[in-house]
Amino acid sequence: MEARHKILEVAGRIFSAQGYDGTSLSQVAREAKVSKALIFWHFETKEHLFREVVSRTIEPYAMKIDLEGMSEPEALSKLIDHYYQFVSRNSSSVRFFLGLSLRRDSRPEELFAQVLGQYGLFRSEVAQIIERGQQRGTLSSRVRAAAHAGIVIAALNGMLVEGFVSEQREIEAETAIAELKETLIDPLRVS
Repeated sequence: MEARHKILEVAGRIFSAQGYDGTSLSQVAREAKVSKALIFWHFETKEHLFREVVSRTIEPYAMKIDLEGMSEPEALSKLIDHYYQFVSRNSSSVRFFLGLSLRRDSRPEELFAQVLGQYGLFRSEVAQIIERGQQRGTLSSRVRAAAHAGIVIAALNGMLVEGFVSEQREIEAETAIAELKETLIDPLRVS
């Protein structure tokens, strides 16, 4: 494995576990089995290394989903599947951001803003689909779209966090996703 890649991988794991302030370049060098001088050769400073780790981590966060021609319930179902699959495929970067978010140490706010912006766009997309379905009469108007979108995202996040902290799930992911759709999306359908 290329030294730069190995440094970034190890640094990402340590920053995620210990935060920016709790991570030393000596520790990164030791665990990556490289010299500290090599880290400085590639990254100049600890802050540059951290920014590169964060930058690489957010690359997959630009989610674009084609929902053209789908009914609102189908679009919501596809968004739920996509969100769950995206977070599952990118679990290490999600853990990285969760770990840093839970700490109050140094972090590049503009990069966090990008991740939170994507999260906000996703939630907004769910709310807009619900509103559109309500306007077309395909989804019930009994719920407030923004609040229901928040509940859907909160349920998805809860399932994902359970997957992060639990070695053994009581319910398989596919079953849990189906249950979520049955509980939160199916009742919105207008017959």
